[in-house]
Amino acid sequence: MHYAYILESVADPSRHYTGLTDDPEERLRRHNAGHVPHTAKFGPWRFRVVVGFPTREQAATFEV
Repeated sequence: MHYAYILESVADPSRHYTGLTDDPEERLRRHNAGHVPHTAKFGPWRFRVVVGFPTREQAATFEV
């Protein structure tokens, strides 16, 4: 299963980030640990939306 997700900054709810992953919980952990440059300075993050798809291509189409 592949997932498209939208994160919302807890510190600044007007900030969002979209991405793709096959492990949403691990990916959120990495965002909140500062391992993702695009989200490091606006954390912590929480999921706003997570949607599962059978293929990465379908998840990527939804992400856009």
